Amino acid sequence: MRGTRVKIAIIGAGSATFSAGIVRDLCVNSGLHGSHVALMDIDESRLDRIDRLAERLSDELDAGLSFSTTTERSQALDGADFVINTAQVGGHGWTEAQRSLAEKHGYYRGARLHNFGQAAFHLEVARDVERICPHAWIMQSANPVFEGCTLMTRETGAQVVGLCHGHYGYRDIARVLGLELEHVSAQMPGFNHWIWMTDFSYRGQDAYPLIDEWIETRAEAYWAEDNRRYSDTQMSRAAIHQYRLFGLMPIGDTPRFAGWWYHTDLGTKQHWYGRLGGFDSEIGWGQYLKDITAKVQRVEQAALNEERPITETFKPVQSGEQIVPIIDSLVNDVERTYQVNVPNEGHIVKGFPEDLVIECQGVVSSAGIRGVTARPFPSKLMAGAMIPRWHEAELMVEALRTGDRDLVLLYLLQDGRTRGLEQAEALVNEWLADPRNERLQRLFRVSSKSSS
Repeated sequence: MRGTRVKIAIIGAGSATFSAGIVRDLCVNSGLHGSHVALMDIDESRLDRIDRLAERLSDELDAGLSFSTTTERSQALDGADFVINTAQVGGHGWTEAQRSLAEKHGYYRGARLHNFGQAAFHLEVARDVERICPHAWIMQSANPVFEGCTLMTRETGAQVVGLCHGHYGYRDIARVLGLELEHVSAQMPGFNHWIWMTDFSYRGQDAYPLIDEWIETRAEAYWAEDNRRYSDTQMSRAAIHQYRLFGLMPIGDTPRFAGWWYHTDLGTKQHWYGRLGGFDSEIGWGQYLKDITAKVQRVEQAALNEERPITETFKPVQSGEQIVPIIDSLVNDVERTYQVNVPNEGHIVKGFPEDLVIECQGVVSSAGIRGVTARPFPSKLMAGAMIPRWHEAELMVEALRTGDRDLVLLYLLQDGRTRGLEQAEALVNEWLADPRNERLQRLFRVSSKSSS
């Protein structure tokens, strides 16, 4: 029995593990059986491998999915009901090159300038969607979700929802505290990668006192173990310091980003995040890239090995990704609550404009996505963390809306590692001159020249 057939376009489908995971989730969701998946990427060899893998998954699980591949975005978008954007402009190579350039100018571990090019690309996709398949939902999974989704919703009429995994951090807290997850509930509003646990309950009772007890009696022993692969960001010294400083627990990726003072050098990172210096140190990130490469190789080998079922690599169970369940809720009117990034319409998160994309719980059905109003943040958190982060995002969004490169300079001047105007100007000039920055050169009307 087939479900409701829709067309789903995946932009950046050459990411084998992500795309195969989406296909697997479609296969185990009977409500979407028989759908068509358009795989789009600029790398034809990767497209071929993911197409073979997807076909095998659908056949083994009798999902009746059909697939097409293309290097042309407009072709993938034609007739699409959902557009999943997972593309990383220039891949890890260009991102790392931009990080190295920023380090050359005194910005340890980079200045996140790659997010400008990413968000500019998000807007290009949204404009194409508005023109080619205006009824489609854009499901934005590639970063920067906060700035990118805000830019897309302000500049186009496209329906946009941003998705991330960070909210699952509350589960890590429950695990460390020894709580049974089925009896835990939490609410974590904010901005993507900048969310805070306003409510935390266990068996119907406020569970924040359990965190306080853990800090007083068990935290030091936990940190002393430090045998975790990337260190434990969610329960790190940095996360607990942020809790004490602002009054709410930071969730998911928030402990990585909420405070430049945790990242001044490797030794400082190791104090706050453990022996590897956390996920973003030169040690932790290097390990991550190595692991990603190995995982991609395993997936590609599995795709080529016709003698073993592909379901041995991709088990036929729903993953932690919300994308396919949300599509099912929208298409088949299955009302569920998810963690989403949507415009702050109705002031879901108080203190911010309605055209700013915020992260919150959202009720999804065929009627659309309705954000769940969150408890107001403490004034200290608003003044010390939320408003500064909002202003940083506005600099990027306005730079990309207007083509005013001075806003890029102002973005850097907000960085705690900037020691002077000349430092920031030198980085902006060299970064924009790089031939690989053609998209932003057009936007900011600068000439390309060699950056060597």
